[in-house]
Amino acid sequence: MRVREWMSPDPVAVSPTTPIGEARRLMRYYGVRHLPVVAEDGLIGIVSDRDVRIDDRALDEVAALERLGEAKGEDTGVEAVMTTRVHTIAPNEGLQAATRTMLSHRVSALPVVDEDRHLVGIVTTTDCLLGNLSTEEPLASEG
Repeated sequence: MRVREWMSPDPVAVSPTTPIGEARRLMRYYGVRHLPVVAEDGLIGIVSDRDVRIDDRALDEVAALERLGEAKGEDTGVEAVMTTRVHTIAPNEGLQAATRTMLSHRVSALPVVDEDRHLVGIVTTTDCLLGNLSTEEPLASEG
C-alpha cells in the first residue's frame, strides 16, 4: 500500500503570514488538526492545533485589556508558531514507512510532497491505522 492511496489530496494549507486566529478557524471549520504552511517555493512548515491553542477562558478573564485579540495572538502570523523542521513523505512511499516515520518522530501527520517539495497531500495516523486495518485478515467468528 502506498501513501497516495490513503493521503488526503490537496489539503487545506496556509501561508506563513496567515493570522493564528484564521488558522484556528480553518482547523475548526474543516475538522483538521494540522495545516501545512506553504510559500512560493513549496512546503516551509506545519502548524498543529497545539501550536495555535490557547486557554481562551484564562484570557477572557482579562477581557478588560484593550487589545485582547493581540494578547490572544489572533493577528500574529503562523510563522511565529509553526514547525519548520517538517518530516515529509513522498506519495509513492509505503504506508508502513509513513507509520514508522510518525512513530519515530512522534508526529501525527506527514505532509506528502513531490520531488520539488510541492505539497500534494497529507497523511495522518488515522489514515495509517485505516490502511493497516484494511489489509488485516477478517476476524474468525467466535463459536
